[in-house]
Amino acid sequence: MIIVENIDHINIAVTDLESSAKFYSELFDFEVLNNRDNESILMTLDPIKIKLIKIDKVKNQLTELGLPTLSFTMDVDDFTEAINEIEAKKIKIEKGPEEIDGGESLLFSDPSGNLIEIYYQE
Repeated sequence: MIIVENIDHINIAVTDLESSAKFYSELFDFEVLNNRDNESILMTLDPIKIKLIKIDKVKNQLTELGLPTLSFTMDVDDFTEAINEIEAKKIKIEKGPEEIDGGESLLFSDPSGNLIEIYYQE
């Protein structure tokens, strides 16, 4: 058995590094840790780290199945405020809000079309 101490980061394919970094920074408060080249940007929302990796075209099989790349748990008040902010920023809502197992879920797209989910459970 391999003993893993933690997960370092999650890679997310994006077509535009700058607009994607701005999206994750302004919407979720991720901070840039490393931006040394034009191919990737490492960001953190402690303890979560994501690495945005530039590619020509995003083909995300999870998104094609309607499954999110990232899923964030929120409390009820923050969930409602988040929906208001997403709508105010004219971010494309893909699905929801809809009831799920004693809570609600909302799916929306990042600038490259990756699905992101916010949800809460009571």
